[in-house]
Amino acid sequence: MNNAGNRFLAGLLLTGVTITASAEKEIRFSGTAESLDSGKTVYTEHHRQTGECLDGFWAPRKHEVTYRNPDGDIIARKTLAYGDTPSRPSFTLEDQRFGERMQVRNPENGRVRIRYRASNGDESSYRPRAPDNGVIDAGFEVMVRQNWETLVEDGESVRIQFLVPTRGKFYAFDAEPAEMPTLEGEHVFRISVAGWVSSWFVDPLHLAFNDQRQLTDFHGLTNILRNPDDNYRAHIRYDHESAPGCR
Repeated sequence: MNNAGNRFLAGLLLTGVTITASAEKEIRFSGTAESLDSGKTVYTEHHRQTGECLDGFWAPRKHEVTYRNPDGDIIARKTLAYGDTPSRPSFTLEDQRFGERMQVRNPENGRVRIRYRASNGDESSYRPRAPDNGVIDAGFEVMVRQNWETLVEDGESVRIQFLVPTRGKFYAFDAEPAEMPTLEGEHVFRISVAGWVSSWFVDPLHLAFNDQRQLTDFHGLTNILRNPDDNYRAHIRYDHESAPGCR
């Protein structure tokens, strides 16, 4: 598996659909990442998100994540901004330990702009065109909510084009209902690659949601570095302090 190619396939949390406005709200939640290799807690996530309920759906506007090691020290930060296409948010992720930095900007009109600095100092930039079914980072949860009836009620799969920023391209992935007893959510989904790309991305990601359509579990390759060359593989369990009062 090429970890550089998979590094940012995982941040997949958080969402919304935009239609008509209501008062802005703030929600907070946290996640605990347990290594799939050692079984030990390797880091925690602390989320703060602002948004609003629009026609009964949660529409995030801004989102901040702080990642800490088991001693409580900050190891990484992430910020996201949701515009008119919430399934394709702009985001910046910076690792405080290894100097890695990923910046993705999705303007309302034009190509996606990507700037990446690897842990070894190498820099690269890309400008791919986003397809209509394109998904960026945490926009996966937007896609799940937008296709809830297809995935949950009909039990069918949804084809998406997911951005792999380190490669500067959108690749075909299938999101489909799945089963994994170790996950706590009532609804489990598997994300697996389609076609030849599977030769460098082997293991699927699994995510679970509760009946309120909140993310409860993430299982697979994360976007947080274990060392300069590899990312953590983890089971992340999420604890929501509050609900937005809409789906």
